[in-house]
Amino acid sequence: MELNIIHVDMDAFYASIEQRDNPKLKGKPVIIGGRGKRGVVSTASYEAREYGVYSAMPIVKARQLCPQGIYLQGDHLKYREVSGQIREIFYRYTELVEPLALDEAYLDVKGNHKNSIRIAKEIKRKIKKELKLTASIGVSYNKYLAKLASDFNKPSGFKIISPFEAKEVIFPLDVNNLWGVGPKTAQRLKELGFYKISDIAKGDRSLLIREFGKRGYQLYKLAQGEDYRKVTPPGLPKSLGKETTFRYDTRDKGVLRGYLKDLSKEVANRASNKNVKGKTITLKVKYENFEELSKSRTIEGNISKQEDIYRLAEILLEEVVLDKKIRLIGITLSNITEDGVEQLKLL
Repeated sequence: MELNIIHVDMDAFYASIEQRDNPKLKGKPVIIGGRGKRGVVSTASYEAREYGVYSAMPIVKARQLCPQGIYLQGDHLKYREVSGQIREIFYRYTELVEPLALDEAYLDVKGNHKNSIRIAKEIKRKIKKELKLTASIGVSYNKYLAKLASDFNKPSGFKIISPFEAKEVIFPLDVNNLWGVGPKTAQRLKELGFYKISDIAKGDRSLLIREFGKRGYQLYKLAQGEDYRKVTPPGLPKSLGKETTFRYDTRDKGVLRGYLKDLSKEVANRASNKNVKGKTITLKVKYENFEELSKSRTIEGNISKQEDIYRLAEILLEEVVLDKKIRLIGITLSNITEDGVEQLKLL
């Protein structure tokens, strides 16, 4: 069994972004959540967790436990943007990405020629270097074990569970560590005499099936370290884009065209991997003063090839006024449809 499945779980995601963006918050208990008596905690920094504050706790209770905490409503648009930046790192290695939330995803890297452990370490390193955030990562041969592995040694954890050690790792764990087992199911399992995962693995399968139906059989298989769920990407994307920030600001069209060629190749590769085409190309530029400008062109046919994407992007670049230097450039392919129509021949 190949160790192709990676689970990435960002550490205290919302709170960590706020601490990253505001140095005054570093090392302090930060709690993100809704305001008012009915609000709940979305994320608590690790400093806040030391006081017993955790996700889904009522804000009122959190304030009792940690009155000195810094309470923020949060900026979900910003969190969504950062989540997109994290996924862009994932897509450098595979298109088989299954997001579970803004801060969590499965990856299947079986189509990548690199070793999966090397890929996981690179992803962890790039998230830290490029986004100044930490992630806990698990690597294994199925989704259940990869997710379980990512829970070890948080924050910034890294663990591999191989087929040879799976039972050794999971057998001593409480049954609530099985995928999909909540408090009620865990309580019922213990009433039946199943306290540890090993109890289920070595127990009466027929009893589990009588009590829980198909779910009982699934619990039995999970307790053996078996999980056959596939990493399932979401449906057709609304758009495919790639952007890059320059090391040095420039308004040299030759340099800009060079970047456009590289970006066109990456967008074309992603379109090919997802088996899609699009009708609209959007060129985005960000000037040295951080002012942003976007220009789009929609055509009648569908395109996905690098040369066609580049040709339209180059036309749009000619419409950009270069009175200031540019620090970032990006290309997006949108109006996406499944590949199945003839490639439009441009010019």
